[in-house]
Amino acid sequence: MTDKIPDLSYCADYVRRHDRDRFLCALFARPERREDLFVLYAFHQEISKTREMVSEAMLGHIRLQWWRDTLAGIDDGEVRKHEVVEPLAAMIAAGRVARKDLEAVIDAREFDLADTAPENISALEQYVDQTSGHLAAVAAGLLGATDAAAQDAARRAGMAYGMVGILRAMVFHGRAKRLYMPQDRIAKHKVSQGDLFEFRSTEPVRALVRELAKTAQSHIKAARQMRRALPKTALPAALPLVLAEGYLKKLEKSGFDPFSAEFGLARPASFMLTLRGIIGRL
Repeated sequence: MTDKIPDLSYCADYVRRHDRDRFLCALFARPERREDLFVLYAFHQEISKTREMVSEAMLGHIRLQWWRDTLAGIDDGEVRKHEVVEPLAAMIAAGRVARKDLEAVIDAREFDLADTAPENISALEQYVDQTSGHLAAVAAGLLGATDAAAQDAARRAGMAYGMVGILRAMVFHGRAKRLYMPQDRIAKHKVSQGDLFEFRSTEPVRALVRELAKTAQSHIKAARQMRRALPKTALPAALPLVLAEGYLKKLEKSGFDPFSAEFGLARPASFMLTLRGIIGRL
């Protein structure tokens, strides 16, 4: 038996299964633009899972280069037979998304292959901006928001969601012995790497997470201050912000324990998302 929902395209179903938050947010887009979001998010999922799919960095670089070559081929009229590539090629050909914006999605994931923690919060913010922030800006562009102010607003919302995502992925990264916590903050709070990898919710770990949660909250606040620059038609690109805020509340309720099931396994706050989506506000 398959869990595929009838009438969903391949990309839509792929996003529904692997990136449920963005799938739910995309449902609030106008029907004629919705599929573009699903294709973009499916492409992002293909790229972002690279580190999990390879046993060594060189194989990851090869996979990312395959995608770069694939995008170059699309420009030359050569479209590889692939469930995500083919609809992506149609979007590029129609001028709805630029190759350079997709290549930026690929370039940002080179960091994952280094298996090195960010040096400081600024480095972590840069990574989150280049991944989740950039993706939100491209999504906003697909929804017609192409002016600089609107792009900045969407990007900040995506960055806030990405910062919370780093916290929610601590168990996932810990199992793989990968670290995305800033090295300087680990040193400041005297956090043991073993505690992070063995999921021990010590006071130093909670203090570290509390500080990063505060940083994420500051990005949420900044994104809300910029929300008027984002037209309602582009709101779905920034709606993950609503979910990020809900996850932070779960984290605070757990005492800033990043390993608690209440936080890590929290389901999207569907009611609040629906309310914000309907009234057209972040």
